[in-house]
Amino acid sequence: MVARALAIDFKTPARARLAIGKILTSFAAWSFAIGLAVYGFEAHGIVGVGVVALIRYLPGAVAAPFTGAMIDRYSRRDILVCCAAAMAAVLIGATVAAALGAPTAVVFVFPGLFAIASAGYTPAESSMSPMLAQTPQQLSAGNVNDAVMENSGSFLGAIGAGFLLTATSPAFVFGVCAGAAVIVVLLLIGVPRDRRPAYLDQAGELAGAAREIAVGLRTLAAHPALRLAWTTTAALLLFEGFAEVIVVGLALHVLELPDGNVGFLKATWELGAVAGGAGLVLLLDRGRLVIAIAGGSLLIGVAAVVPGLLPHPVAAYAGWFAIGVGFVFVEVAGKTLTQRLGDDETMGRLLTLLQAGKLAAMAVGSVCAIVLDELLGTRGALIALGAGMPIFVLLCWTRLRAYEVGAPVAAVPYSLLRHNSIFEPLPMATVERLSHDLTPVDFEGGIDVIVQGEVGDRFYLIESGQVEVFEHGEFRRNEGPGESFGEIALLHDVPRTATVRTTEPTRLLQLEREQFLVAVTGHRRSTQVAQTVVTDRWDGGAGPDRTIAAGENAP
Repeated sequence: MVARALAIDFKTPARARLAIGKILTSFAAWSFAIGLAVYGFEAHGIVGVGVVALIRYLPGAVAAPFTGAMIDRYSRRDILVCCAAAMAAVLIGATVAAALGAPTAVVFVFPGLFAIASAGYTPAESSMSPMLAQTPQQLSAGNVNDAVMENSGSFLGAIGAGFLLTATSPAFVFGVCAGAAVIVVLLLIGVPRDRRPAYLDQAGELAGAAREIAVGLRTLAAHPALRLAWTTTAALLLFEGFAEVIVVGLALHVLELPDGNVGFLKATWELGAVAGGAGLVLLLDRGRLVIAIAGGSLLIGVAAVVPGLLPHPVAAYAGWFAIGVGFVFVEVAGKTLTQRLGDDETMGRLLTLLQAGKLAAMAVGSVCAIVLDELLGTRGALIALGAGMPIFVLLCWTRLRAYEVGAPVAAVPYSLLRHNSIFEPLPMATVERLSHDLTPVDFEGGIDVIVQGEVGDRFYLIESGQVEVFEHGEFRRNEGPGESFGEIALLHDVPRTATVRTTEPTRLLQLEREQFLVAVTGHRRSTQVAQTVVTDRWDGGAGPDRTIAAGENAP
């Protein structure tokens, strides 16, 4: 199943370029991180590793929210190209500085610059995923593919760094990373530019970076499920920040292994993540996001305790492999949950806020590693933090269960809604719920589905067949598959403004008044698009007293 999904990704040239770019970007990032960790350990021990981690994460946490508005307003492909070019420039600078023997303080500047340069890359890439998915199941499968490619790149970067550090130096590793980043830039330039929706902007909507960040914060604050997804991801990434620091002490101090084993242990983590992707596809295809989050968190906790209790290389490698399996479960499920609940208009700002939280959590995790290592030793630190993961699951289980995806949706109804202009701005989770609410009805040719002057209580989407529209007995137009009717009477609480008659056997998907109104009037952009549709179809929709009022909770 994973192989088939990957084949689909590589079938299209643009998606293939993005996929290869993801592998190389992940390769460069992790090789650079491992080289820096060894460089820091050689200079200042475990504290040096922690300092490098802080420098890698904190600047990115500050920079990420400021990239959100650009991701939502401009071509996301252009954002990716700019970020990749900036990362390549930083890695070239780090290579030159380390090769020339620059002071440690100078070399330590580059991980901070790299964090700033890469802050918008992952959110921009993740923001494109819901636009490309035809169903929620495709989004889940696509996220698994992304995780497989990212972890494959991380695996190659970790094992490559392990061999290179054994035979060469951190400076040489930095140079290899720079070469990979340059290739990514060349690949992304060949990806076609995407266009952002031309929504009706309100006055003052682009009133500066602070306002744009506030939009993302309000979106996060107003949605309890998004807050929970953020909390889950933050807890996971706090552990990752902890693990990145503690693995150096585990390999070089507790197990007294050669330097290259830092990379080999990280490679084992990534190998576990790739292996875990196969099982994850089956869970997410059935909508079992919460099971994936809970099971992955429990596995991470148990696996972290193993090398703490049994300080042996076999136990360390087995534990790190299992952590990789659990990590990909939680990371992909949390990411999918966020993408389903957010809407496209604010997705970039939302994901950059989550990226900032991710980097901040990893910075906190690196500090925890230093503190716990000093207080409990490396083995005690692993046991303490590993035991905290099951506790987290128990505290969040009830709330997580409330946001389980549930049964998969049928592709045709979901696609019809997703490509209808009125529903297009809605979050994926809302469209998914409406897909379940749609009821199919079949009509023979020559049947009046709605009659002008009658009370309107349903909205209709045409799945197959054709209808003709009459106003006051005069023919106006034909409508076919993918088109819709019935929205005017629902939105303005007026009698039907036209008669719609089938011209051949036709299948319609109907949506009840309340379900339609709750979804559309509860979302600002959907309301604006609906008003445009009404104005185009009905003269009465253009009057000042006919404006549709958005719901109070509209984002």
